[in-house]
Amino acid sequence: MKISNILKIFIFIFIAAILAGTYLVLTRKPVIRIAETVRVTIPEGYNVRQIAAALEDAGLFSSEDFLAKAEIEEGFLFPDTYEFYKETTPTNVINKMKENFSDKVLSRIEKVLREKDKKLSEIIIMSSILEKEAALEKDWKIISGILWKRIDAKMPLQVDASLTYVTGKPSSDLTDGDLAMDSPYNTYKNLGLPASAISNPGLGAIEAALNPEKTSYWFYLSDKEGEIHYAKTFEEHKLNKNKYLR
Repeated sequence: MKISNILKIFIFIFIAAILAGTYLVLTRKPVIRIAETVRVTIPEGYNVRQIAAALEDAGLFSSEDFLAKAEIEEGFLFPDTYEFYKETTPTNVINKMKENFSDKVLSRIEKVLREKDKKLSEIIIMSSILEKEAALEKDWKIISGILWKRIDAKMPLQVDASLTYVTGKPSSDLTDGDLAMDSPYNTYKNLGLPASAISNPGLGAIEAALNPEKTSYWFYLSDKEGEIHYAKTFEEHKLNKNKYLR
């Protein structure tokens, strides 16, 4: 076949491909696929259910898939702003959050834990309670002092936050039946800390759990605006209840 005929055939195929919408690109460069990422902010004090909802809302996997693997990690999923690949898995997210906890928390408190002879799990559980019991950081060290003092005195902690964790109810909706329920998270019935953390605390709450403020208070309550009112005696505490919770 003559070269001119070959050229005509090539031109014909080329034009036909263009008309058909098919393009042949000859290149030695590799094809680079740009992976889509998602930016998610996890606030301090979120529990695993709240984290799961935030990740689902961001367009990642379902909250159910995350909870199936994350519930046992409660307390150690460090709250922060993260960037994840859109196709990431719950396991990858959990590992990244735990690594962040190790980098930002353990490196700062390991020495203090040894000095105070406290277990990491105890500090994380206490700090998770502080995150939920008080809205303002200024109250955390005071409440930390009250709760540690109650533990030392063999008094029940009587914190609503651990019951709201298992019931899903706000504190104001807890009933006498809830306060009497048989649960390792019921600190009205059981002495000491609840069975596990009830949220994922930030550094401020963790440091408050490690460095409680000594006061003469034994009781506290939060009013409807989130303001904390302290009492030295149970009688004073009852007066605060009548004054701020009615």
